[in-house]
Amino acid sequence: MASNFVALSAAEVACRAISVGVTMYLAKKLGTAGFGRVEFAFNVVFWLVLLVREGIDIIASREIARHPRIVRPLVNHILAIRGTLAAVLLTALLAIGGLTLSDPLDRSVLGLYGLMLLTTAMGLDFVYRGLERMWLVAFSLAVRTAVYALGVALLVYDPTRLALVPVCLVSGEAIGIALIWWRYVRQFGWPRPTVRGSRRLEVFLHRVRPVYFVRVSLAIIGASDLLVVGLMSSWSDVGRYGAPHRMVTAVLTFGLIFQQVVFPSLARSWRDDAATGRQALDALVRVLVLGLAPVTIGVIVLAGPLVRSLLPGEYTDAGLLLALGIWRAPLLTLAYLYQTSLIAMNRASSGVRLLMVGALGSGPLVALLQWSFGLPGAAVAMILTGLALVVAGHRLLARDGRQPAWHHHLATPALACVPMAAICLALRGAPVPWAVAGGALAYGTTLTLLGGLRRSDLMSVLGGG
Repeated sequence: MASNFVALSAAEVACRAISVGVTMYLAKKLGTAGFGRVEFAFNVVFWLVLLVREGIDIIASREIARHPRIVRPLVNHILAIRGTLAAVLLTALLAIGGLTLSDPLDRSVLGLYGLMLLTTAMGLDFVYRGLERMWLVAFSLAVRTAVYALGVALLVYDPTRLALVPVCLVSGEAIGIALIWWRYVRQFGWPRPTVRGSRRLEVFLHRVRPVYFVRVSLAIIGASDLLVVGLMSSWSDVGRYGAPHRMVTAVLTFGLIFQQVVFPSLARSWRDDAATGRQALDALVRVLVLGLAPVTIGVIVLAGPLVRSLLPGEYTDAGLLLALGIWRAPLLTLAYLYQTSLIAMNRASSGVRLLMVGALGSGPLVALLQWSFGLPGAAVAMILTGLALVVAGHRLLARDGRQPAWHHHLATPALACVPMAAICLALRGAPVPWAVAGGALAYGTTLTLLGGLRRSDLMSVLGGG
């Protein structure tokens, strides 16, 4: 688990650093309106991509972690199912885009991004996540991002070349996925997609159904604010909202990596007694909070300087949006971890109804608060949604006696954040890296003095306890 976490984290650190660089580059070269167009189209397609990938991948990883011998037949079924679903969604996307978008450029951008549905359908990352060979997945992720960044740097240098952004992204995805295929074919042979009668397929689809609804609901919740903003605002406002939204998404990625790494272990230990499961989940939550608390408080304090240093002058008023939006990181990360724990314990169906209600209600809530308070209202709506999901997920785990403690997880990091915030405030006029380094040093020192770093928790997370 430790080596897998290091591999994925190293790849994601590189990928997110490159992605932030690409975001700043596009924000500068395309302007707020051009960046808003790209960001809106990407998020529409990304939501559809999650319909193809989420739920199916996570259950496939769970089943492969439990029964490695079923890799080949499972891959054959999944490729057939996802290929059909991707073709249907791409056809619908092109038809709806043609009817609702009047600008040919917008239709082109949306259609080109839609090709991600086909590359996603061909992805085999879930095989090596289930087998816990994360280094290959990490290398593939790094290649995808590097190709995308290189293409954007060479080809996109003004708003007239906006349509080349999705071309670069899809090309990077295709090359990274091809690397996974090369490894898979050498190890297992060429897959033969099929949906013909198989008892294993029926069982798999039965298990996927509640998980699929869970993941789709979470995907809708995660993207609903930007989609609603895109429908209610000008392209410039979408760009101003989308830039900090992308920064927060980068932070959220590390929480998702954490869940991917611990999921196989959770899947194998689902038969443990409630006390053991509660203790393990408690350690995971404690470590997550220790890491997410300083990031959240630090971004709130330094939101203005961060926006000024990373984005062009058109985005100056996005500091408040970043300070509000960063709350999505701890809230949604905890909510997703709780749902992942339920999936690992075969309790996914217990959270489906609640999440579907949350997914259906998040859009109207964002629309209402944005109509009342503007773009900050949309960010506040996501904070309320994330908080509701955390509370609901904790209550669902409590039904099985596996809920983590919550009160003591906040006290120590909150105290350690006080001197960190003071240092960051004192250094707001200095270069941002100095303020970040000073705050991190203050937080780490205070946390150590308070005894917040427990060796037992770290060993439990890394697989040694």
